[in-house]
Amino acid sequence: MAKKSYTIGVRVDEKVNGIIETLAKNDDRTMGAMARKLILEALENRKLVKPGEGD
Repeated sequence: MAKKSYTIGVRVDEKVNGIIETLAKNDDRTMGAMARKLILEALENRKLVKPGEGD
């Protein structure tokens, strides 16, 4: 059975947008994929999900 995915919207300021855009470009990812990666890393660091669990 496939995982269900959800769409969320996030407002950020110009500086944060620029940082995420640069990271995405350097990693050859879309902005959405980079935002998802950053959210998962933050959740892993807080021990709320196990590494690889959100992939």
